[in-house]
Amino acid sequence: MLESNFGGPISDGKMAMLFEMCQEDGWTEERFLRTFKWFLKNKPYPAWTVADWFHYTVKVYPYEWYLNQCRPGQDVLKEMEIYRLPDGTVVYKWIDGEALPFEKLEPRKGKEPTSRGPREGK
Repeated sequence: MLESNFGGPISDGKMAMLFEMCQEDGWTEERFLRTFKWFLKNKPYPAWTVADWFHYTVKVYPYEWYLNQCRPGQDVLKEMEIYRLPDGTVVYKWIDGEALPFEKLEPRKGKEPTSRGPREGK
């Protein structure tokens, strides 16, 4: 797909380096595919480097950010997703079609997850 997108061959050495670095960083198939789709949409020129693959990010925010989004009479949680990161930190993000590979939390009526950092004792 990269070759057809960029209109020419991609060197075997470049691809080997990319795959090796992804494996070293513990990329899952899901992460690779998500980054691959982003890469195809955002890199219009064939002169890419392996480093370009590591610029993909998804913005997540802390509880304080969530509080700043709250307005009287609005249920902003209907427009957000909540995740628990591996260190126990709870983060928020706008619903944008990007599912993250972390534990997804469901808001409880009147009780949103409020972790401000890693769980104590971990």
